[in-house]
Amino acid sequence: MRTLLLTLLVTLLPMACGDSGNDARVTTTAPVALRFQVDGMHCGGCVDAITDKVKRVDGVVDCRVSLDQRQADVAVRDTQSGAAVQKAIEGLGYKVTPLPPTAAGT
Repeated sequence: MRTLLLTLLVTLLPMACGDSGNDARVTTTAPVALRFQVDGMHCGGCVDAITDKVKRVDGVVDCRVSLDQRQADVAVRDTQSGAAVQKAIEGLGYKVTPLPPTAAGT
């Protein structure tokens, strides 16, 4: 009986501590960073409209729009969301050009 109790305790303890072990269902992927040149912005209202619209696109994790640099930096769950982001911005009347990826922190 004592051996059975000890075996159960050793088996269940990792689960109680939140250890997922080798559970293949637990996956984490880093967001993909996309950058777009956005022509036609002229004020903070443009920035707000683009930011709001892009954040509503499925797969978007975050969006930062710079009026000075005429750019939108968008974090997405996968690269397939890039076309939807571009279409959303263009739907607001702006000219959008995808830019090549940049090094982290730039």
